[in-house]
Amino acid sequence: MGPDFRFILRVLGSHKWLIAAIVVVLTGLSALGVSTLKDQYTSEALLLVDNRQVRVVREVEQVVGAIPTEDAAILSEIEILKSPQVLNQVVNDLQLAQHPEFNPPAQEDETLPLVERAVAYGRGLADRFWDGAPPAPVAWLLSHGDEVAQDIRAREAHAALGNDQIIARIHRKLDVAIVGRSRVIQVRFTSKEPQLSRDVVDGIVRRYMETRQQMDRDLSTSAISWLQDRIVLLRKEVAEADAKVEEARVKGGLLKGGTGLMAQNELEQTRLRLSEASAIRARSVAQADTLERNLKAGNWNAIGGSIASPVVAQLRATVAAISTEMAQLSRQYGPKHPRIVELQGRLNEANSSLQQEIRREINGVREAAQVAVEQETALRTMITRMEGSYATMQEQAIPLRTLESEATAKRQLLDSLLGRLEEVEAQKDSRAFPAAVKLVSAPQVPHEPSGPFRVLLLLAGFVAALALAIFSVFGLELLQRRIHTPDAVRRILGVGTVHIVPHHSDRGAKGRLYKIFQRHPFSLFSESLRALFRNHLSDLGPVGALAVTSARPQDGKTSLTLAVAQVASQAGRRVVVVDTDFRRSRMEGLFDLSTKKGLSDWIAGDATLDEIVHTSDDVPFAMVPAGKLNPMTLDRFNVDSLVQLMAGLSPSFDLVVFDTAPALAVSDARIVCGAASKVLFVTRWGHTTASDLDAVADLGPIDHSKFVCVMTDVNLKKAASKGYQGPYNSYVATRKYYGDQTLRAAP
Repeated sequence: MGPDFRFILRVLGSHKWLIAAIVVVLTGLSALGVSTLKDQYTSEALLLVDNRQVRVVREVEQVVGAIPTEDAAILSEIEILKSPQVLNQVVNDLQLAQHPEFNPPAQEDETLPLVERAVAYGRGLADRFWDGAPPAPVAWLLSHGDEVAQDIRAREAHAALGNDQIIARIHRKLDVAIVGRSRVIQVRFTSKEPQLSRDVVDGIVRRYMETRQQMDRDLSTSAISWLQDRIVLLRKEVAEADAKVEEARVKGGLLKGGTGLMAQNELEQTRLRLSEASAIRARSVAQADTLERNLKAGNWNAIGGSIASPVVAQLRATVAAISTEMAQLSRQYGPKHPRIVELQGRLNEANSSLQQEIRREINGVREAAQVAVEQETALRTMITRMEGSYATMQEQAIPLRTLESEATAKRQLLDSLLGRLEEVEAQKDSRAFPAAVKLVSAPQVPHEPSGPFRVLLLLAGFVAALALAIFSVFGLELLQRRIHTPDAVRRILGVGTVHIVPHHSDRGAKGRLYKIFQRHPFSLFSESLRALFRNHLSDLGPVGALAVTSARPQDGKTSLTLAVAQVASQAGRRVVVVDTDFRRSRMEGLFDLSTKKGLSDWIAGDATLDEIVHTSDDVPFAMVPAGKLNPMTLDRFNVDSLVQLMAGLSPSFDLVVFDTAPALAVSDARIVCGAASKVLFVTRWGHTTASDLDAVADLGPIDHSKFVCVMTDVNLKKAASKGYQGPYNSYVATRKYYGDQTLRAAP
């Protein structure tokens, strides 16, 4: 749900004069304060940060110099611009210590004479009244005043020793910042005098440039001195390292590019030969094993196919040709044919020759495998011998490599420092390389004031005053704890509906609502009472009991009791009003019943029902006053006694209305509410508080079947103008409807 703008506008409208008063007063004070402000003048200068800066080599960063990032470099320049060293020189150059705008606070401080006069005056009064012996609190105040005066005097003496206070004032008016994302620094200073603002900016920039150039020169000089010393030392260290390397080579017999490298290459080649010999040996042994297995199995064809020999291949071809020819002739002539016998002889001869050749090849394969095994064994022996020799050489070469690495590192460092020395010496000449920061725009004397912006300040004061006024109005609304809306009653008590009884002013009635109902039967007030009775109280049955109570006194409980009794009587009911507020009975004063017997007398047994029921010519209903208060009455007052009372009154009356005491004051109201058929709970608009309702809710659960809540004395016009949520928005329409003066009075 969004904000209720109509409610906001109504609240603001209802407090428009308060808002106007706050706005006028605060805006006037703002205008008075703005009118006393003096014109301010601002002068500025622009500086460009150059990337070509003197690179400083620190001893901890000998190889790679520390180059700051661009943002860090610009921020560093800003801190130098605002440093006390630069500002102290500006203060001395411009003699700002004698300028009234920059006098130390101690010279302008008028608190010291006031404190001294106050302490002296107080001490004189103490001596006059107490003859020099004042009480301990007075003596402590006087001594504390002396301490304050001494502290101020000490601050004045401290401020006279230096320019700290002047520098602090310059800082408050000095603005040094980076322009956008550029490398340009803007220096601005604001003063009451145009020439002074220009002089301060010019002095800051000039002294900063001198300080920066001197820093570069000093930095370059110290860097050159350190580099030269370091280079001399490094040259000696490089020479000593080279000598140690040569000595180690000669001692170990390891010449650069000589024996050590050749031994390593020979070992690698031998290992390569061993790998080849292992492969040959594996193939030869595998082939010999295969041929041996086939030979034992008599598989000559498989043996012949696995031997790569031209003789074996030719013999196998001859055997195949003879076998083919014999197969062809056998089908034609039979095995006894001379040609077949001849071919058989040739075939046997060829097979014999093939077997002899295969055996020769197998023997050759066996010999080759044996040779491969012997060669592999020889190479392994050679490698073992060479590795032992090479390990000895490696042990001797480890110190040599270490010395060579140290010598190389020192030589590289020496070359780096030599290059850095040349660079720093070249940058030392400021005529060839200007300073790291260049002046882009010199400060000028401002002709127009830069502030204060009086119109904007006045507008800001007006806006602030308006915001404060609105905040104050809504703060008052939120801080109000008095009940103004039916929603608040429903939320706290948990009731369903709250009946509204509007306020009606009648001087002759003097707050007696039943008289208002008699004199103005057609008013909005009277109609609301009729609606209350018809909607909530007409279903009490032939004989009903209605208890009227409230949270606190002066909520209009008794007035509404009499008004409801008036409405019910005019509706044809026989009504009797019973006053159960023994402590503060109001009915006795309204109808002059204080001398007559009442409810307390009947409870005590000192009177009958007929003796305590009284009538009056002013009202159409009967009344039972509370009577005199005594302890016996309070002890015997309970639900049973009320039931007996209603039973005794039922033959003569249709409705019994109980006017009870406030529910939060005493427990009598809860007794009456427990015995009644309906409970009419009265809250007064703008009088009953939320705390009262919270306390009522804490008394116990509410029987919503007989609980009727009424809000009385509601000022509909005021509620509608303030924007309270509820049935108040219909006030305009109802006012027009009931605006006819002929309906205001009874005919």
